[in-house]
Amino acid sequence: MLWKPLSREEVKVLVTAELDPIPVEGNASASGDYAFDQEVEQNILERLQQGDVWAWGAVTVTVSWGPFSASDHLGCCSYADEEDFRQPCGYFDDMVDEALSELNQTALGAYQQLKERDLVV
Repeated sequence: MLWKPLSREEVKVLVTAELDPIPVEGNASASGDYAFDQEVEQNILERLQQGDVWAWGAVTVTVSWGPFSASDHLGCCSYADEEDFRQPCGYFDDMVDEALSELNQTALGAYQQLKERDLVV
């Protein structure tokens, strides 16, 4: 049996978001326009007061296959919701790719150990 890396279609993808402990003030926007940056911060703070974790979250993307899993994490995120975060060509795609790469390395290591012990045909 030959090793074949797992693809995106073969794994489960889970996205979780938690409130980010990093302060919003001074970290949400650095456009150079003080008034605009203040407006962005105020909007985020208002959403946080309403319990909206996507206003200022720390996002973890976990991919899993059988007993194997791997994650990638990104802080200081501000999105409308999970659907907004998952939009193509953004951080979500990069994070899935990074976690999938780590998952494949872990699974390959397990495969090689089994092969060394003649437990794989």
